[in-house]
Amino acid sequence: ALSDILDALKEGENFQRLEEAKQSAGNDMLRTMQIVFPVATNIQMEVIERYGFPSDGEGIIRFTQAVKMYEKQDEEIQQLNQSLKTLLIPSVTVIPSGPEQHNGS
Repeated sequence: ALSDILDALKEGENFQRLEEAKQSAGNDMLRTMQIVFPVATNIQMEVIERYGFPSDGEGIIRFTQAVKMYEKQDEEIQQLNQSLKTLLIPSVTVIPSGPEQHNGS
């Protein structure tokens, strides 16, 4: 199912919709959650239905729980799930802060 989800996210119209959502969200995690995740979730729901999961929010939750359980037992599932996360979650650049300023010191 994870392989099929990854394939579905990379094909034609789905890829285009996802890329447009990513461009709109930029590197902003909140906007990613508001714009990218709903697009990706709709695509995932279409796929998981073929594997016996309901094509709704409950189905996504059940599927995600199953993946978390199985990825502990199977390295391939763990790698596929990591690929899915990498595809959907923007990389975050952390800028180290300078020395802390203490008032009255």
